[in-house]
Amino acid sequence: MTPAEYRAALQEVGLSLASASKFFQTDERTTRRWASDEDRKDAPRAVAMTLRLMAKYGLTPNDVTLMMHEAEEAADQAEGAGQEPAEDAKG
Repeated sequence: MTPAEYRAALQEVGLSLASASKFFQTDERTTRRWASDEDRKDAPRAVAMTLRLMAKYGLTPNDVTLMMHEAEEAADQAEGAGQEPAEDAKG
């Protein structure tokens, strides 16, 4: 995801650079680099995929956070029951 695509995706899902750094658990300097045409540092694939899925399905950052917590809880419960976690619930 190019810097221009990253900026557009952030705008589409309603994230500022500051909120994106919190959401993706990076420092603001990193998110600014991903958005900078001068640095030409593309956003990581996982970040790009997350933003594209959020845009496609109309998900908010809160929606994604809740989904991640649910997946982690399901994986923890499966481990506690001695089961192998489902493939999509693995982090």
